[in-house]
Amino acid sequence: MPANSSWVTISGKKTAFHDYWEIMVEKIEFKKMDLPIKPEIDFAEFQDLLFLQWGGIFSPLRELLAFEFVSSPPLVDLGQVGGLSVTVYDGTGIKEDGKPRKEGKKLLNYFRNMLPRDIALGREGSLAIPELATNQALSPFSWRFRCFDADKPLNQNLTNFLDCRQSKRFSEISVGLGSRRSQPQSLYDTPLTIVDQPTLLPSSAEMLKMSFDPPLEVTKYIITMQMLFPAIGKTRNDFDKTLDLASQKVVKVAEKYDVPDAVRRHGLFDPNYYGKPQSILRLALASARAQEKQTADKEWIMKVFDNVYLKNIEFIMDSWGDIMTSKGVEMVSLNEYERQILKFITEKESRDFGVGFSLLSQRYDDETKLIQALNHLKEDRVGKIYEAKRDVYRTIPFVK
Repeated sequence: MPANSSWVTISGKKTAFHDYWEIMVEKIEFKKMDLPIKPEIDFAEFQDLLFLQWGGIFSPLRELLAFEFVSSPPLVDLGQVGGLSVTVYDGTGIKEDGKPRKEGKKLLNYFRNMLPRDIALGREGSLAIPELATNQALSPFSWRFRCFDADKPLNQNLTNFLDCRQSKRFSEISVGLGSRRSQPQSLYDTPLTIVDQPTLLPSSAEMLKMSFDPPLEVTKYIITMQMLFPAIGKTRNDFDKTLDLASQKVVKVAEKYDVPDAVRRHGLFDPNYYGKPQSILRLALASARAQEKQTADKEWIMKVFDNVYLKNIEFIMDSWGDIMTSKGVEMVSLNEYERQILKFITEKESRDFGVGFSLLSQRYDDETKLIQALNHLKEDRVGKIYEAKRDVYRTIPFVK
């Protein structure tokens, strides 16, 4: 049997049935590819088919989710397999009966069901040859798509893979994590930090009430994409310069949102080449593949950065708002009263002095409630403030 993605011609006897026909293959010949590989539909048409049962999903989220299936070719210079990983937080809100809509969970299940299971799960196939009373083993497709619940503890094998992006079996693996939450528990939340891009499903997103068989064109498009291998520049020097430029862009984004130094080197704003800069390159390669480009040069990468990466980051950061204080103390897990106290301490403390209980009690009248909140903020598992000395409080910024 030919290997996956081989260019061959087959000949044999054709037999017609009611609504299909089969070829009894007698000969397989390898051919030199003399025509460029082109999908039967373009990227815009692919998106229309991929989101056939969905409304209210717009750019850049629409492209970002579609890029998971276009996928990115391997980053050979970094020793990493290809693929794109995304965490989808659910901002679709609450139904009239008070229950969450859970559109994010529906979306990932929908994506999983759009693909043949052998492709999505990376199974080894088998071709029956009754004339020889045998089965011919078929190697698994080189790309794999996996979905996981981001609200449950993530499998160690998954986190290890997303850290190093290495696989002995597949050349490309795309991963989708789905959360029922509208935002992460903190800027250091694992589902947020280990993926190429976190994103937020907006309140306008809706699964439409319609039934159809998954379009075959979706699978054919994905298979064709795996035969295209755009590269970053033309030399290793081009690759290194582009990676450095991507790192500078990540730093600029962190500066734009006044992200503290302690947070900038971690997770969503990690400027190291194994951090978010390589995620920018993956997006650029997926976009180049979708547009059938052979090379993703510096100009192309900056275009994808502006139109997809940056717009998505701006959307989620603006949507999440009070995710942390100006000194890098996360606030997502706190109630509104505790947030106000934490903000007050952050604003009033200096490099040399903390904030005394007397000053806090002047601002917050209910001392019993204030003491309970301060004790909660001091707990080891919460760890937002510490008592520098009796009744004097300071914040604890995140340090990896």
